[in-house]
Amino acid sequence: RGVFDAGNIIDQIGNPDWERMLMAAALAASIPDNIRQAAHSTEWAPEVLFYSLLDRDEELRERQLLVVARRMGSDSESQVRALLKSGGVARPEQRLPLLEVAFPALKRRPPDFVARVLETANALIEVDGKVDVFEYLLARVITLQLQESRQPHRVKVAGRKGLAALQIEALQVMAVLADHGHDDEQSRLAAFRAGLGSLGLDSSTAPPASDEWVRLLDRALPRLDELKSADKEKLVRALAAVVLHDGRMVASELELLRAVCDLIHVPLPLLTGS
Repeated sequence: RGVFDAGNIIDQIGNPDWERMLMAAALAASIPDNIRQAAHSTEWAPEVLFYSLLDRDEELRERQLLVVARRMGSDSESQVRALLKSGGVARPEQRLPLLEVAFPALKRRPPDFVARVLETANALIEVDGKVDVFEYLLARVITLQLQESRQPHRVKVAGRKGLAALQIEALQVMAVLADHGHDDEQSRLAAFRAGLGSLGLDSSTAPPASDEWVRLLDRALPRLDELKSADKEKLVRALAAVVLHDGRMVASELELLRAVCDLIHVPLPLLTGS
């Protein structure tokens, strides 16, 4: 099989909470109409992405705006400031829906321009010296899609490897996902064990260390992208089990799940129509 829909995979799990939680997340975002319209606009889409990366700290935010002015020009900076004045700093739950709306519009621009936008976004991410989950999602997924749009004939949505051969990588990703969605060790362990149960693995299996999660994902996800389609389905079921085990879903969990699924070529249902 080729491309498959993770929405159907979730349905196969028999978990009706998935669509309800996606809808709740979309409603919680409550993006102002003018910002949503800007995200749909080919002209404004880059600035919406920059806006979504603005820090809550005013000093860091001003440094980011200077980066936009230096790399993209004063008009671009003015547009970002207008979005900021209109909607305030984007809340965590707003950022993924903004990305989902803005990226299709951005892709309609010339590849060289999109590359410059990506370089600017990476520069904004680097201002505070840290990478959060949304920043990881934006940087890695846009980079991948930009590369694949330039060489579509080289895109492979599935490989030939089985999950048993990549069990360590699968457990690492599950551990990272459990770590980002829960505040205490007991909850993280319960989430991880939900994933183990989905894969039919021993519940006493200890979660791998997930401290250096960016480096870990950058190493594990290209390998997991080599899985056969059926084994990618099993992995997505397990990741969904990690997220859904407690009946709630925070923004970082959904962002991380989106990033993982995009980077292994498994499309998840969108939060909002694009």
